[in-house]
Amino acid sequence: MKTWDLLGKSLQHDFCPWANAYVYWLKRPIGWFALAMLASLLLGIYVSAQAFLGLAAIAALCGIGCLWPWIVMIGLRGEVAWSQARCEEEDTIQTRLTIVNRWPWPAWGIQIELDQAIGSRLQSPDQGVCLSRVPALSQSEFVWDCQPKARGVYPEQKVKMTTAFPFGIWSHSREVTVKHLLKVWPLSVKLVDVPEHAGSHSSGIGSTSSKLGDEGDWLGVRPFRPGDSLRQVHWAQTARRDSLVVFERQSRTRQVVSIWFDEQAAVDSTGPQLEWMVRLLATTTNHFLAHNWHVRVHIDDKWQILRSDQTSKHTWMDHLAAWKPSTSTVVVDNPLASDSPLTKSLGSRSEHMLSGMEGLAILISTPTGSLRSHSSERSKTADQSVKLLVDSASLFSSSSMQSGSVDKRSVVLDAGDDPAANLQVRWRSVCQQASSMRIA
Repeated sequence: MKTWDLLGKSLQHDFCPWANAYVYWLKRPIGWFALAMLASLLLGIYVSAQAFLGLAAIAALCGIGCLWPWIVMIGLRGEVAWSQARCEEEDTIQTRLTIVNRWPWPAWGIQIELDQAIGSRLQSPDQGVCLSRVPALSQSEFVWDCQPKARGVYPEQKVKMTTAFPFGIWSHSREVTVKHLLKVWPLSVKLVDVPEHAGSHSSGIGSTSSKLGDEGDWLGVRPFRPGDSLRQVHWAQTARRDSLVVFERQSRTRQVVSIWFDEQAAVDSTGPQLEWMVRLLATTTNHFLAHNWHVRVHIDDKWQILRSDQTSKHTWMDHLAAWKPSTSTVVVDNPLASDSPLTKSLGSRSEHMLSGMEGLAILISTPTGSLRSHSSERSKTADQSVKLLVDSASLFSSSSMQSGSVDKRSVVLDAGDDPAANLQVRWRSVCQQASSMRIA
């Protein structure tokens, strides 16, 4: 067995690396044709004149093989588009390729050079897209399903159609027009729960205001209106006036959540880690916006206030689709320390908090990122894991961040398992733990 291994290694060993630059051209088919033409020429000169016939035949084949792809591409025009301009990772969408052939003969063997994430067919994701035949004098449309696996703005490179028909000697390509860009959003996990409260009753459901509403203290009474709840009926006044009378109550202001995205950990993280950090950011922001919370996100070294309308959501998710970590990010050694930008931003109500509320705070990082000095799970998690910490904004201080309590209020997701299912299972318990820590 060892003898065969040694023989195999010796056959694969490059004994003359200096000669590679001179023989690499033989890897292309046209190189062998050139070598055959040279051999025919020498045979015709020194052996027999009949070898010139072989030289002429090889030259004709070589000429047709090089010129025909170029001629075919002159008469072809292509345009690619998708069934929708935006989608999430792993969503199934349709890719539409329209090719116009102006020649009176068909075009065979057309290959489409497109990003693998959006160009491969759903049935065979590891294979590219090839068209066996484009009819003559026609406008043909080719449609296939694809499933983008990675966020981004596609296509990331120029889309081309290439052909090497008929002999594969030489290929020629032409750029395909892109009708519109495809923006693939990061995967957003569907969470079914929202924290009931974070630290206090008012910070969880919103503090009261003097505006009229259906919650808070009584402000007065008024006649019943269609749509009012029967629980609001003031029965004593109703009996006295012989008509329905309901309470006027205070309204609640909107809840606030502040999300800190650890960009330094994103810079230092690997591919799967970075992608799941962005997915966690998209998941939490979409989840709280769907419940009409005020959402504040620290990313790109600044705070951004997100809105729940459709246009703002599209702008935010488009930003996450194209976002890449910057090496110029300001390094924060420990965002949980009392003098860190996170604690200052979340702790200063008068300057940063909306409507004077404490709100909820979420930190998205990695076990070896900004949480490295507090996480006891560092030795137990893989390098591909990310961490999400949920707490009341008033608790983001160094005095309350013991490693044990941090781990109870955190979610560690390993890319090797099922991160989405793990997040769904752990989300509610972590939020409840954060609330109970504040109440205690």
